[in-house]
Amino acid sequence: MKIEGGNLKKAGLYLLIVLSIARFAVVPAKTAVEKRTAVVEDYLSAYASKSDLLQRYLAIDTKDDPEVNNELASLIYPKGSNRTAIQTEIVNLLTKSAEANALVVQNFQLIEGTEDTVLIEASVMVRIQGLLKPTYKLFKAIADARPVLRIKSVEINVMDKTYTTKIVVSGYIRKV
Repeated sequence: MKIEGGNLKKAGLYLLIVLSIARFAVVPAKTAVEKRTAVVEDYLSAYASKSDLLQRYLAIDTKDDPEVNNELASLIYPKGSNRTAIQTEIVNLLTKSAEANALVVQNFQLIEGTEDTVLIEASVMVRIQGLLKPTYKLFKAIADARPVLRIKSVEINVMDKTYTTKIVVSGYIRKV
C-alpha cells in the first residue's frame, strides 16, 4: 500500500488536529484531578492530626492529675451532678440577673439536653422582656458565670419600644 504525498499531508494534519484536541481536553482534566488530589491529601493529614489529638485526649487519666480536675471543676459541673438541680440553678441565675437589670422574666422552660460519651447537657429556655442594653448586661452575666454556661440560641422580637428575647442557655455535666 502506497501513500501519496498529498494523502500523507492530510493524514498528518488530521493526526495533529486530533492530538491538539486531546491535549486541550486531557491537560485541564489532569490539572483538576491533581488539585482535588491535593485537597484530599490535606483533608487526610488534618484528619490524622485530629485523630491523634483525640487518641491523646482519651488516653489522659484525669483522676491522677489534680490540676486537670481543678480546671475542669471551674469550667463544667462535676460528675454525678443532678441535671434538674443545675437547670434550677441556671434559672435562678438568669432570674436574679434579669431582675437586677430591670428585665421582666415572662416564662422559662427546662429543656431535655443531649448526652454524649463525655458530657451531659442541662438546658433552659428563658423568655425575658425589656430594653436591649439591660439584655446585653444579662448576656455578660451569663458569659461570666462559673461553671461555664453556653448561650445556644437567641431570638429577639420587637414590639413597640420593648424587646422580647428568648434565650436558650446550657450548662454541662462531666460524665467521665
